[in-house]
Amino acid sequence: MALSQLSRRLLSPTAAAAAQLPKTFSHGRDPFMIIHPGRRFFSASANPSSSSTPSEPEPGLGPPGSAPASPDEMRHQEIEGPTVERDTSPLADETRREIDALRRTVQRLSGSLALLGGAHLAAGSWIAYGAPPLGVETAAAVQGVAAFAFPFAVALVLRRAIKPIAFFQKMEANARLQVLTLCLQATKIVNLMLLRTRVMAISCALGVSVASVAAILMR
Repeated sequence: MALSQLSRRLLSPTAAAAAQLPKTFSHGRDPFMIIHPGRRFFSASANPSSSSTPSEPEPGLGPPGSAPASPDEMRHQEIEGPTVERDTSPLADETRREIDALRRTVQRLSGSLALLGGAHLAAGSWIAYGAPPLGVETAAAVQGVAAFAFPFAVALVLRRAIKPIAFFQKMEANARLQVLTLCLQATKIVNLMLLRTRVMAISCALGVSVASVAAILMR
C-alpha cells in the first residue's frame, strides 16, 4: 500500500503538489490569487459590478428609426464667436498696417508689370509691321536694353532683400527678437523690394515708349 502511494506521487507530481495546498483560501477559493494577487486567470465567478455597463446613447442621436435632429439642436456643435484673443499691442497694429501696405504694393506692382508688358508688345509690333528700314535697328536696340536691364535690376534687388531678412532671422534665433518683430521686419523688407521693382518696371516701360516715339520722329 505504501509502495503504491509512493509510485502515484512520483508519476503525478502535479497532483501531489495540489494535494499539499490548503483547502481554504482568503481570496475566494482561488489558488492563483495567492501566486498573483493582482490577476485572475481562471476565475469562474467574476464580480458582477466589474462588468461593462451598456453605454448611454449620445444626445441628439436617437434610435435608428427616429427622426434626425434639427439644426437648432445641433447648434452647439458649430463654432460661434472669436476663438482666440485679438492682440491689441502697438506692435500688432503696426504689423497689420504693414501687411495692408504689402497687399496694396503687390496690386500696384501687378499693374506696373502689365504696363511694361504692353510697352514691349507695342514696340515689338511696331518693329515687326510699321518701322521703316532705318528705324528698325534703333527700336530693336531700345527694346533690347530694356529687356536686359529689368531682369538684372530685379535680381539685384532680390539679393539685397535677402541679407536683412537673414540678419533678423539670426537675431531671433539668438533670442534677441520676438517672432512678431521678425515677421514685421520681413514684411517691411518685402514691401520695400516690391516698391523698387515697381519703380524699375515703370522706368523700363517709359524708356521703351519714349525711345520708340523718338525713333519714329527721327526717321
